[in-house]
Amino acid sequence: MSVLVVAPVLALTKQENLFLWSGVLVAVLLFGAYVISRLDRWRKRQMQAEDDSPGHVMSFREMYARGELSKEEYDRVLRRVAERAGAKPKPVTAPPAASPQEPAAGPPATEEPPAPPG
Repeated sequence: MSVLVVAPVLALTKQENLFLWSGVLVAVLLFGAYVISRLDRWRKRQMQAEDDSPGHVMSFREMYARGELSKEEYDRVLRRVAERAGAKPKPVTAPPAASPQEPAAGPPATEEPPAPPG
């Protein structure tokens, strides 16, 4: 049976044989590129799944608790994780402005000091 398959290949001219094997080579290269692209997608999905894991966020929370991250850095990390997860991140609110200190309880302040008795 193998003689029947090989016989037509041997009966080809040099130019036909060149086209045949060039086509086989191109097909093998395209298949290899397809396999590599699928493996690359799978690898990236695995890496992304590791980045979004709750343990990953917990490590940032622990770093923030230990003082290794500032509040701004911690908020930035939480926003990035929320964006990757597809959730809407909380809007960043500015800290309340420092209000002027209210005067201590007592009589209202006047522009002129009170006159001494007598």
